[in-house]
Amino acid sequence: MTLWKLRLAMVLSAMATVAGGLAVLYFIFTLFSISLTFQMFMIIAIAFSVIIILSQWLLAPYLIDMVCMCREADPYRYRDLHAMVRELAEKSGLKKVPKVMIARMPIPNAFAYGSPLTGPRVAVTEPLLDILDRNELKAVLGHEIGHLRHRDVALILAIGLIPTVLWSMGDMMYRLGFWSMIFGWGDRDSSYAYLILLGIALIAVAFVLSIFVLAFSRYREYYADRHSVMLNPRGGRLLQRALAKIVLATKYGLSREELAELTSALQFRTLFIQDPLVDVKAKIRDIDSFIEHLKRRKLTFTDRLKELFSTHPDITKRLRMLDKYDEEFWGKIYEIPVE
Repeated sequence: MTLWKLRLAMVLSAMATVAGGLAVLYFIFTLFSISLTFQMFMIIAIAFSVIIILSQWLLAPYLIDMVCMCREADPYRYRDLHAMVRELAEKSGLKKVPKVMIARMPIPNAFAYGSPLTGPRVAVTEPLLDILDRNELKAVLGHEIGHLRHRDVALILAIGLIPTVLWSMGDMMYRLGFWSMIFGWGDRDSSYAYLILLGIALIAVAFVLSIFVLAFSRYREYYADRHSVMLNPRGGRLLQRALAKIVLATKYGLSREELAELTSALQFRTLFIQDPLVDVKAKIRDIDSFIEHLKRRKLTFTDRLKELFSTHPDITKRLRMLDKYDEEFWGKIYEIPVE
């Protein structure tokens, strides 16, 4: 996927979400234009959704630090990590160097987050530092700094605002209609049934629009990958190795029961560079062989369906795309046959 195709895909998925949501809101306003009560109801639903989104954006870093046990990385013990983040931030043109955090979780991973209240932050887990070499870690950090450079957290929350508004309205309509019918508030007529049906319809529309938001999130992952490759020589290969090591270490290093104990932390796995709950079926332990196995793997209908409801691209597609980014920035590698 070339840069213009990637940007076009992001624009189209964002436009589909916004245009579709605004069209539905316009229809609802028009349908109930004569009802001042319902207009107030919609304003309350919209205000409630906006407050939720803004609260998530501003306060989420504090919750992430608490749940993922993030602490600021000691500048002496982790001086090399600080140096890499500073170098990549400067190359990326960030006005502020992200604060470096260590997440004390038993899974190898990394993520970027932040808000105007906390400033940008990049977190890595201690197991990640154990399994990656310096260049692979730098490729991972380049990906995370790419998210900060592109303001992905704020963008995804902004685009997700309309589905959130529609879901809130639908949920409130459904509950109001249901409980009004149960307790007989007001006159008993078919209007309550219509209110319930309209609420269900809005929830369904919000669900469909959320699929476009997920698509936008997957494209931003590709965009962050591309940013990392741009910053790091042969960054595509380095990021492939890092992702493969993360998958293997998670698969063979932790049991499903141990992962289940991380339920609170995994609610933020959409921020992670690789979803730890994605199980790749392979018994290959050699990193290079594992990467080639994944790249040659044929995607099934189930794989494509799972990806549709995921914030991250399927790892096979992602590894293949990293080869293209390497070729774009660093040229094609031609293997010289041995005579």
